[in-house]
Amino acid sequence: MLEEKYHISVYDCFEKYGEEIFRKLEYDILKQALLQNNVVIATGGGAPCYFDAMKLINTTAFSIYIEMSLKSLSQRLLNARVTRPMTKNKTEAELLAFITEQMAQREFFYKQAHLTLRGEDFDLQEAMKWINKQ
Repeated sequence: MLEEKYHISVYDCFEKYGEEIFRKLEYDILKQALLQNNVVIATGGGAPCYFDAMKLINTTAFSIYIEMSLKSLSQRLLNARVTRPMTKNKTEAELLAFITEQMAQREFFYKQAHLTLRGEDFDLQEAMKWINKQ
């Protein structure tokens, strides 16, 4: 949604304007997304951790934290088709250290989700059954 609204890629926005401006724009987009009905919103990893985003998410929607091991996250980012600004040019060891540091700061917010599921063996059908019971 950010790319569509501002006609700039997330990567370029982050690079050109910095994290502070990016996070403000991202938060505004999140608020707009939460006004929609019957949608799934997949935020970036930092989105729930800024401003009152996690509180906003939890009061207007059903939140799911798809928890993954640090090693799995590292491999996912190493093999991603699109490089993320905060992980560019990092070696595998540097990336793992970065992820470890980020998770230490972010997990407080992630753990506020209504439901936590393991990402390595995530089963969409099982998740949907659980959500539909709520």
